[in-house]
Amino acid sequence: MLGYKDRRDVDNYFREFCSKGQDFLSFITRKSELSKYVIDIQEFVLANLFLAPTELYTMFMEKHQEIKMSQPTFNKYLTQIDTHQVLQHLHKCLDKNTAHFKNEHVITYLANNISESVVKKKIEVIQKEQKPQKSNHKATNMSLKTTTLCYLVMFLVGSGMSYDLISFVFGISKSYVYKLLRNIPRIDQMILESIRRWSGKLCVDEKFVKHNGKWCYVFSAVDFTTGIPLLVRYFENRTAVSWTLFFTEFKQKFSTPNLIVTDECPSIASGRLTVFSKVPFQCCKFHKMKNFISKIYEHEKDPEMRKLLINKLKQAFSRKTTGNRRKALMELSKIVYGNLKIFFQYAVLGQWKHLRKSLTSNTAERWNRKIKKIVSGKYGLKSPETIQLLINCLWFKEIIMNGQIHLSPKSMLSNLNISKICQEKILNKRMEHLFSNDKLCRVA
Repeated sequence: MLGYKDRRDVDNYFREFCSKGQDFLSFITRKSELSKYVIDIQEFVLANLFLAPTELYTMFMEKHQEIKMSQPTFNKYLTQIDTHQVLQHLHKCLDKNTAHFKNEHVITYLANNISESVVKKKIEVIQKEQKPQKSNHKATNMSLKTTTLCYLVMFLVGSGMSYDLISFVFGISKSYVYKLLRNIPRIDQMILESIRRWSGKLCVDEKFVKHNGKWCYVFSAVDFTTGIPLLVRYFENRTAVSWTLFFTEFKQKFSTPNLIVTDECPSIASGRLTVFSKVPFQCCKFHKMKNFISKIYEHEKDPEMRKLLINKLKQAFSRKTTGNRRKALMELSKIVYGNLKIFFQYAVLGQWKHLRKSLTSNTAERWNRKIKKIVSGKYGLKSPETIQLLINCLWFKEIIMNGQIHLSPKSMLSNLNISKICQEKILNKRMEHLFSNDKLCRVA
């Protein structure tokens, strides 16, 4: 038991301790206050699942230097984190069929955190432990063989061959045919990277496709001179925003065209003016003639007068020189009257600047007919991805067959020999059996 003198000494010591600015209460309760960092530790563990507890502690203390915590205390709070969240995050990081941690998963994680000193040491250890396996060379050869088969299947699907016929010719299942198509997910990017030359004149149009009872659209930018598609994209709606995105992507890939030919769709015009406001524009004369002929049938009731106006209109746009075409249209304006004359002056003579070259969008229309054929009902349009996949196959076939002048000589597509791949992959016995009378009828 302390005496009076001893008690007084203790009080003096306590006053001296507090006078130095140290909070005695917070000092003795420091360990209990550290429990509030359990959430921070849990978030840090979720972001660094592949590190050992010692490495976790080292990196955590480097990032939180304001915290004073020993490793045993860190390990104690490590056991208090929510294991359910950790397991959920772990399943997302690993494949479903992977039962153990593998070096490739660790390296993938470490590659994203290469700046950490602890992680650099981890990489050095793993690289020393890893040894090249002999089976890797065989796997590479198999992947190359599969890739060439994927290109051939894409070409055949783009040519209009059915999945059933392809599966029979190659001796594989129909599901594997679909898997081969999915094996090269971004064939469109490969095509865009391979195209290096084009005429500078652009023909733009859209093709409507029905999916799940709703109309969706395929936008196409076709080289006006050669008719080869330069950019093809699927959109759920035909708005000015959609066309602006389409034209913006084209500008990023191919720069600015010298001339754009298209129809009078308002959404196309809005997107074109947003991205290519200074580029010359020509309207398709056939679309203009079609619109005016519909107005003739709407406002003119006399059959003989209808026939006269239509013939005059066709003769005007068929003349070779710009001056003769304009002269013929001015003569036509003298015999129209009423609402028909108002429409003619506004839609034809008022738009003469965009009609003077007498151009058509036939190149885009021919490409649209091919799109219509490839997305016909025999394939089934289960999703927008399926539509884009079929169109990419058609685009791939068109580039291989007719678009060699657009490709870079060093590109993969320019050096792809489809005929040689076809000779190597197609089974001769299957072809002989296919052209027997009974089998040919069943496959057809």
